[in-house]
Amino acid sequence: MFRFRQPSRIVQAIVLALVSCGELLSAAQVQRTFTPLPDPKAFVAEVRKRLLSDRTLQSQYTYLEHRAEVSVSKLGKVSNGPLKVYEVYPSVELGNNYKRLISVNGVPLTAAELEKQDRIHRDDVLREVAKRQRESEAQRQERLAREANDRRKEQAMIDEAFALYTITMTGRETLQGHETVVATLVPKPNFNARTDAGQFLKKFKATAWVSESEYQLVRLDAEAIDDVTFGWGIVGRIHEGARAVFERTKVNGEVWLPARTTFTGSGRALLFRTFDVNSVTTYSDYKKFSVNTGETFEDRQTP
Repeated sequence: MFRFRQPSRIVQAIVLALVSCGELLSAAQVQRTFTPLPDPKAFVAEVRKRLLSDRTLQSQYTYLEHRAEVSVSKLGKVSNGPLKVYEVYPSVELGNNYKRLISVNGVPLTAAELEKQDRIHRDDVLREVAKRQRESEAQRQERLAREANDRRKEQAMIDEAFALYTITMTGRETLQGHETVVATLVPKPNFNARTDAGQFLKKFKATAWVSESEYQLVRLDAEAIDDVTFGWGIVGRIHEGARAVFERTKVNGEVWLPARTTFTGSGRALLFRTFDVNSVTTYSDYKKFSVNTGETFEDRQTP
């Protein structure tokens, strides 16, 4: 089954593009309001200094994730899945969080179902620990090389993301009680993208709102300016006009974390089936995670 994924990596790449392209901003682009906007290079330098990817930030917290999956079958039928709620716990491996399903369409899972998930997760963790304890020096070096290669690929994606956009600061707006600087990101018309992420991102333009006092992204609104294809257009196609909206909120008065991601659009699957997508994921109930807190799965109240 082919499954649409939340555009979190795409959002991260666009965000990093925003904060990494100060050299593209000129003084003429800044003078749009009666009160001059911050100096572009100084502002971007502060944002870059404070920036952490959402994946890194979320790895320090437990939280609840509410989402309804949208999937496409082998025959191209699009279906809206049930609303699922997960408890998400950090992992020692970045990006490998434990997502513990706790309810489906408002119905809590039974204690037996929760224990089965926990047992499978514990077994997976212990198996990985044992595997690493037994690995030879050659195997360890091979694993480290794979991890380094993954980081290089991710860095290449980020580098290309900020290279393909022209960024313009356009003004100020107040969001969530925070004064924000507004910037537009427009892909360069003839940019030759070399990565899959770059090929994808150049199909989107975006507007970003960044807290002026804290140099943190508050909202990102991206819109497809061309059809986006999957599998050379045979597997699927999302039509021009599709939108991804990413919102963040300040947690515990100390850190900005994802609050809501929305993806809407229409498309075609397997050349002949048309569909509409309206996918919403929300993140809530953030709690700082520490192995010393003694927090267990049972400490949370199942909704």
